[in-house]
Amino acid sequence: MDDESMANCRPLRSLLDLSASRWREVLDHETEAGYRGDQIANWVFKHGVFSFDDMGNVPQKLRRDLATRYTVAPPEVAARFESVDGTQRFLLELQDGQKVESVYMPYSDRVTLCISSQVGCRFACTFCQTGSVGLQRSLTVGEIVGQVLRLRAEQGWLSRPVNVVFMGQGEPLDNIDAVIPAIEALQDPAGPGLSWRRITVSTVGIVSAIQRLSEMGDSRPRLAVSLNATTDEVRSEIMPINRRWPIEVLLSALRDVDWRQGERVTFEYVMLSGINDGTDHARRLGDLLRGLPAKVNLIPWNSVSMLPYRRPSLKSVERFRAMARATGLDVLVRYSRGADIAAACGQLHTSEVALPPDTLR
Repeated sequence: MDDESMANCRPLRSLLDLSASRWREVLDHETEAGYRGDQIANWVFKHGVFSFDDMGNVPQKLRRDLATRYTVAPPEVAARFESVDGTQRFLLELQDGQKVESVYMPYSDRVTLCISSQVGCRFACTFCQTGSVGLQRSLTVGEIVGQVLRLRAEQGWLSRPVNVVFMGQGEPLDNIDAVIPAIEALQDPAGPGLSWRRITVSTVGIVSAIQRLSEMGDSRPRLAVSLNATTDEVRSEIMPINRRWPIEVLLSALRDVDWRQGERVTFEYVMLSGINDGTDHARRLGDLLRGLPAKVNLIPWNSVSMLPYRRPSLKSVERFRAMARATGLDVLVRYSRGADIAAACGQLHTSEVALPPDTLR
């Protein structure tokens, strides 16, 4: 095989694996004209142009040369499903054929993108369908950033700010080596330019990685913790990660974080009927979180037919909320969007169909 054929067989390097401001370094090395990197980043992040061929102010020879070695294309849309509430679930195909899901959620005053950090998940939370798939692999920086880029481009939202939540498939802190540079890339002014306030990372509670996240300093994003129980017995049963890092160890690590003035850490509490939705759990929740700048999102479980749980009644949810608020907690009930298209919390599993009606009861 000659050199040209070998070069054509090599996988293209994704510039999305680098923060956009670093594209200048790449182009400086390639052409001694680093400003071309800024031009390309402008095409990609401001205009949604993902082919070098279409970048009119870049010399044609350079476009051809770059196309043989690099790509700026985000994951391709394999399928899209739209909910009655306006939520859209995107099934995205990666270069190796693996698929992940991202969710576009429009509200009256904002847009939130829910993105994945892994294909599948290895933590096997018993109430979450993603955990039943197991971990296939972790995503690269470019595959994470590319989800934001693809959804913004598909919706014509490139020039307007969005909120990004790492609450899709996978455990973000299990892929910390890609998630941290992806967060930095999302904040890069030459790229998406998002403030730390617009990025939230959700975790099941990998204590060792929480410390690494806190070391990001001013660029550290918001943090959400999937708690879901108030005793180690219950939490270890529904979240096996608790056997490694019990509740008090997790909360101790959170107390060590240097929270910004006015910042709060979100605790997500998926409510499972007859398991963690009693008023005794609500009282313990207040005791556990005392002293932390906490807010709590109660999430009534989103039904998945293959899992052995029931969604609590509205009365049970309200009773829990009232008791938790009585302890001094800031508590909201968050009803997930997109349940009819398998886009709600705990339902993501790279499905190529919407949910059948019997899962929506």
